[in-house]
Amino acid sequence: MSSFNSGLNLLMVEGGWQLVNKFSYTSSMLGRDVVVPSGYFTDLASVPKPLRFIIPVANAKNRPAAVVHDYLCTHGVKEGIIKNQKEADLVFREALQAAGLGMFKRNAMYFPVRFYQFFAKDLWE
Repeated sequence: MSSFNSGLNLLMVEGGWQLVNKFSYTSSMLGRDVVVPSGYFTDLASVPKPLRFIIPVANAKNRPAAVVHDYLCTHGVKEGIIKNQKEADLVFREALQAAGLGMFKRNAMYFPVRFYQFFAKDLWE
């Protein structure tokens, strides 16, 4: 079963947040732990301002999943944790469930992420 193995301890810094201690998440989908090191910088969620009323960026309940997702996006492929961006996004949805978000809120956060990754990749590369 997927679970967060440690408490999330963040320090607000210019432009985002920095992990005070390492943070660990066990992913059933990946069959392994994802360990985010202390000092890791995150913006928690890159949500356009007009959508923030639907998708709460700074909600304490979704922060752990956002940190795991950010780490997988920046380090997951090169560290061999995931194969591609789609896996990072699926782990994000799994982590949102582990954080206690219901299906509607999980999908309200997951589908815009997938949409952005699917289309932005083609537009910017």
